[in-house]
Amino acid sequence: MESILKTEAEAKVLALCEKFLAPHGFRAVDVDCHLAGRAMIRVFVEREGAVTSVEDCAKVSELLGPIVEKEEVIQGSYDLEVSSPGLDRRLRLSSDFEKAVGREIKLRCVEKIEGLGANLSGQLKEIQGEVVTLSMSDGRTVNVPLTKIKRANLVWR
Repeated sequence: MESILKTEAEAKVLALCEKFLAPHGFRAVDVDCHLAGRAMIRVFVEREGAVTSVEDCAKVSELLGPIVEKEEVIQGSYDLEVSSPGLDRRLRLSSDFEKAVGREIKLRCVEKIEGLGANLSGQLKEIQGEVVTLSMSDGRTVNVPLTKIKRANLVWR
């Protein structure tokens, strides 16, 4: 399944999540790894068929912490933060974008897109293969490859 661009460390954490959290009914919606200063791994999770609770986040932290430590995803000390996706949930996989068609989304791109800048927002018109199509408020339509997206969120109003 196609996905937005992730760093090597983020991809490793996502792979560990898929392997070790899925049997417990959890899915990693997205992961952020910040390696500058005090390193942090932030994991956004959802529980299949239910609202993600604070207890769920604590359980995922207990499950994932020792695994990330053992696999040495990040050298040195780091903080592990587990959170629910929230109302402005992240979009990472092509299937996440498919579910959001018709909704307003925000994109943070790796580089400027078509002279519009790196931060875009608009209505998600469709996703075809590896390309997201946005309808901008000024009437323009913009196609953005998933590989050019660093982060995507629903816009909650």
